[in-house]
Amino acid sequence: MKSYSIIVVLILVGCASKETLQTQFPNPIADYFYKVEGNQTHFLIEFQQPLPEDIKLKKLYFRNQTAAIKMISRQKAEAVFIKPDLILDVNPENEYGNQPPIPPKQRFQLNSTEAVLEFIQKGKIKHYKFTNVPEKSNK
Repeated sequence: MKSYSIIVVLILVGCASKETLQTQFPNPIADYFYKVEGNQTHFLIEFQQPLPEDIKLKKLYFRNQTAAIKMISRQKAEAVFIKPDLILDVNPENEYGNQPPIPPKQRFQLNSTEAVLEFIQKGKIKHYKFTNVPEKSNK
């Protein structure tokens, strides 16, 4: 009988650990986009109103990468994703310092135009999903 109760507890704990994505962000978002500058991708989020004190932005998951969020102002946040520089040469010996790509473990199943924002509101970790993220040029 104890083994059945242990199995039930494990199933409940496993089901409880699934993360749910918020359908609306608690503060209105005016715009979001990304732009590529060299080996860096800048993901910007602009809010219609200043972000309340009880909301802390933590991470952004985008295109198989994770980056910390930095507040540029009270209404603008940015995450910067950096691709490592690779040495490409006709002579393979000159490419010696390149590191082989290590695919990271995926926390969320996202396509190339989706991103997930991790934030803390009133002490609870929450996630909000961006869809159809546009790219803006630097011009």
